[in-house]
Amino acid sequence: EKEDEIKHKDFCVDEFNTNQLQTETKEREKQDLLAKIEDLEMTIKMLTEELDALKAEIAEMQVQMKRAGEDREKQNKEFQTTVSDQRSVQQ
Repeated sequence: EKEDEIKHKDFCVDEFNTNQLQTETKEREKQDLLAKIEDLEMTIKMLTEELDALKAEIAEMQVQMKRAGEDREKQNKEFQTTVSDQRSVQQ
């Protein structure tokens, strides 16, 4: 009976040690994953800010393109008026 108790105690000690090692391993994995999550969240935040800035730049460029088109249209009308006036004078 004493021999069975010793075997049982040895078994329990081995299982406890194994369990402790697994717990430590899982805890390290958990910390690594939490660090990775934090890093990815920072990357997402940075990329979101960059995306917002790029969207603002696109909107500004679209406004500038519209103004440039309007300016060209105005200049073309002025040119056509000048050409028309010159033709009138020549005739």
